[in-house]
Amino acid sequence: MDQKNKSIADTFNSRVKTPWVWLVLAITVGLTILFYFSQKPQIVMYSRYMKNLSDYQLQESYTMRAMDRIRTGFGGDTVLIQAQTMTLREMAVSFSKEMDEINALGVQAPSQSSVQRFEKEVLSKVAGMRRYASSRTTWFNGYNKLDQQILNMTPSAQSKLRLKLDSARAGLVVFLMADDPEIVSLPDSLKVELTALFRANEELAMAWTRLSSDMAVMYSEDLIQYFRSANLNEISLKSKIPMAFYFLSLVLLLSTFFFIFRSRQ
Repeated sequence: MDQKNKSIADTFNSRVKTPWVWLVLAITVGLTILFYFSQKPQIVMYSRYMKNLSDYQLQESYTMRAMDRIRTGFGGDTVLIQAQTMTLREMAVSFSKEMDEINALGVQAPSQSSVQRFEKEVLSKVAGMRRYASSRTTWFNGYNKLDQQILNMTPSAQSKLRLKLDSARAGLVVFLMADDPEIVSLPDSLKVELTALFRANEELAMAWTRLSSDMAVMYSEDLIQYFRSANLNEISLKSKIPMAFYFLSLVLLLSTFFFIFRSRQ
């Protein structure tokens, strides 16, 4: 029995030392590696990130439409703005956390600086939107008060002031000249209120210019382009895996037959 076991061990050792066995093992390892890479979910992940960023762009466009209604005073809803800006904030923060997670896993991802730049711009824009919505709502309270007060003025002076007020309501910058006839004839208290209202409108107009910037959308578009390029690279790589897999499988099959044939000899 010991002699038989020794004979089997010697036969096994002699076979292992042949290059054909190592070739079969190497091909098997290569097939395993190809199978592993074919199962990596980068394509699905990149597609999901592109969708998330596209959803952000769509959500920002909805929010800016609601902000424009706040700016002009027609149907503005500060509660809606609070909800929509919260959604924008959560989308940016969630995306940044996901990028940190895939970076930790060693998956190809955008540079940390580009992700942080996008998140910082979104958070800054969200804070600006909330401040603007609150300030513009307060401004319209003063506008409505003055609009009622000028009803007691002469039709000529009333029409000129109403033209300025309507321009300010539309978000345009309106300058008051101290020597304007319609201003000179106003009571001092009304002058002070009107001057303060137009000065506040000027500040809000500048704030709106900053809010209407598309920097956050541009940064998100840069990230989308990155994922689109990475997605195409992954698709190109995965399209070559089946060919390599079939080739190695054929070589493995031929090597196995040749190894069996040599063993019988």
